[in-house]
Amino acid sequence: MNYKINEKSITISFILISMVVAIMLAPMNKFFLDNFLYYWLPQAVVFVLLYILKIRLAVIAGAAIALTVSLIGYSMFKDSMAWIGYIFIIPTGFLAAMSYGLSIKSELSISYDNVILNSIFFTIVGIGIVQFILCSTVMYCG
Repeated sequence: MNYKINEKSITISFILISMVVAIMLAPMNKFFLDNFLYYWLPQAVVFVLLYILKIRLAVIAGAAIALTVSLIGYSMFKDSMAWIGYIFIIPTGFLAAMSYGLSIKSELSISYDNVILNSIFFTIVGIGIVQFILCSTVMYCG
């Protein structure tokens, strides 16, 4: 049997996974909503901006995976100041995903899985560049 991949449902699934990860990382206390919004709202803004720019849904799915992985990575830092770095990497993740999405906008023949893997790669590279700069200058990452 040959199944057609529905990009919309897969993308929504990855966005929901990013939301679940943010819920799981937010401490269950009176500051839950504040922490959850701090973790997930920047990602949601990225997803909405990419959608407004009519970027292919596979690129948004890849960005969701990359941003969720970076959120998990930042949750491993014990220093509360490290979370400031999380806010700095979000715009670069957006710019990387946007630039990849705009570069393939006319290429409809690229398969969904290739687009999602390339989107993950470019978003992680963008995040990595800013993370390297942060760790080399203002943040201790050791």
